[in-house]
Amino acid sequence: MTLTRLMTSFATLRPRIEALTRGRVGCSATAEDIVQDTWIRLSNVRHDDAIDNHAAFTMQAAKNAAIGHFRKQQRRNEIDAEVNELLSASVDEISPERIVMGRDMLRAVDKALQTMPERSRRIFLMNRVNGVSHREIARQLGISDEAVYYHIRRVVERLAELRDSNG
Repeated sequence: MTLTRLMTSFATLRPRIEALTRGRVGCSATAEDIVQDTWIRLSNVRHDDAIDNHAAFTMQAAKNAAIGHFRKQQRRNEIDAEVNELLSASVDEISPERIVMGRDMLRAVDKALQTMPERSRRIFLMNRVNGVSHREIARQLGISDEAVYYHIRRVVERLAELRDSNG
């Protein structure tokens, strides 16, 4: 197999790319994931002869992969915050009325979950109840991380509607 000029550039620049991403994300394992994502993106470029500066293109691809990582992480943090807000009640005195209200809300959440598409419900429960990571869910189900995000987002939005309608 002949390496393209872009892939040769990547191989040459890999130590710099690793240092760049490790410096940006502060975690060697995450940096390695980003480097791998960069390699995959570059390996999918079909006509690298149209690229004037392979080194600059390679470094920009690595920077873009790091930015993409931060954006995904930000979206996940937003979802986590919404879910935590939905699932955690303020710690007040537990009264019989609050117990009844809590049970009613739990039934409503269960009913709302049952109306969701099976795949979305399953992904949401895998992540939020069983603690399975987005990446692991994606691997198990053969879908992208983005698809996992959107399935979870769909359920969170439905639960937020339920919360808002119950005051």
